[in-house]
Amino acid sequence: MVRHFQSVIGKETRRQALERWGGKPDALVACVGSGSNALGLFHEFIAHHDVRLVGVEAAGFGLESGRHASTLCKGEVGVYHGAMSYLLQDEDGQVVVPHSVAVG
Repeated sequence: MVRHFQSVIGKETRRQALERWGGKPDALVACVGSGSNALGLFHEFIAHHDVRLVGVEAAGFGLESGRHASTLCKGEVGVYHGAMSYLLQDEDGQVVVPHSVAVG
């Protein structure tokens, strides 16, 4: 559902690339973490193996600082709301709130 609603990002990117450059972009870069931004952009191009898709995690004050949101680089497998995922956790396996400058 999220991909469907955010797909406008990828569709608009494709349209503008064709209009401005006459073809697809060589690479796309999006923030990953919650998924909607990257998923909306990447989905339109996922079948095009000549377009490089790059997901970037929020490293905050650095990966060793403990003040980041890099669950893929520094997280461990855990279960949150019944779904297995990579999570930032403490020694007891409790979820640690990631550092973010995002609204909310």
